[in-house]
Amino acid sequence: MPQQRYAILGGREIFSKEKEIIASTNQSPFYQKAEQEFQEATTDEERLAYLEIMMKEVPKHKSSENMRKNLTNRYKKLKTSIAKQKKSGKSTQIGIKKADMQCVLAGFPNTGKSTIFKTLTNQETKTSPYPFTTHRHQLGTFHFEDALIQIIDQPSFPNHDKSLINSTDTLLLIIDNLDQIKKAEKHIYRTHAKIIIIYNKEDLLSEKEKRKIEATLKSKYKNLSYVFFSNSPTKIQLKHLKQKIFETFPIIRVYTKEPKKDPSKEPMILKKDTTFHDAAEKILKGMSKKIKRAKVWGPSSKFGGQVIGLDHILKDKDIIEFQTR
Repeated sequence: MPQQRYAILGGREIFSKEKEIIASTNQSPFYQKAEQEFQEATTDEERLAYLEIMMKEVPKHKSSENMRKNLTNRYKKLKTSIAKQKKSGKSTQIGIKKADMQCVLAGFPNTGKSTIFKTLTNQETKTSPYPFTTHRHQLGTFHFEDALIQIIDQPSFPNHDKSLINSTDTLLLIIDNLDQIKKAEKHIYRTHAKIIIIYNKEDLLSEKEKRKIEATLKSKYKNLSYVFFSNSPTKIQLKHLKQKIFETFPIIRVYTKEPKKDPSKEPMILKKDTTFHDAAEKILKGMSKKIKRAKVWGPSSKFGGQVIGLDHILKDKDIIEFQTR
């Protein structure tokens, strides 16, 4: 009988066969990769997802019966453990502080969510040919012009975070076929976010296929914004996607400056129709009461350096200067 070993993961003993058992039962590369990821996992949710892959990939023949039974027992124990954690109110997810502009990636397995996240943020992230590679939130940021946008990658449907989808500003729905739009509706119908459909893997489409898909999107989903994206996007494609995302946010960028100095390089992100009073309060609570004199340059001004009052409504790319008492 082959030697057996035990590994302590998450405070529990997890039974694991030696590598020769895997070889003797002809396990696929997907199984072997999933087992490796299982051993390296840091949360029960991750372990459960990798076990699901292992259970799917294990051969259905007599010599692997014990292995299938062993995997099933592990799976049941983990499901029970996760259920107890949820009942006790504990969570393995890291809290995410929402930024001024936030977008969330959503979609079905293997549509390319994590690749798009990596492309936008230049952050390393797990990608693989088997489903449900992303098991917990991945938080990142990217710039459009001088604005910093928060982006979150999350587990695929149906393992997604419902509260995150319902509360975000902009939802990026990643698809690689039109049927996925209808299937996604039951997962996103409660969101108040603006939705952008990103039809991924454009480089695998012929021009005829692309025209047909675009015609369907324009006629059947005319109320939704969409873009085509590829596995190896051009700079123009990437800029277009970032601009499309930025335009969904009801915000303005306002720069501050001191007398005789250049404006700040990083803008304040404010809601549309924000007044100078609101901008001052965002800088520091109670600041508006200390303002003695204020000026504005930019789209909301009649001329550069116009003196304004606290109720002056600011516009995107305004520059403000003020003196305090």
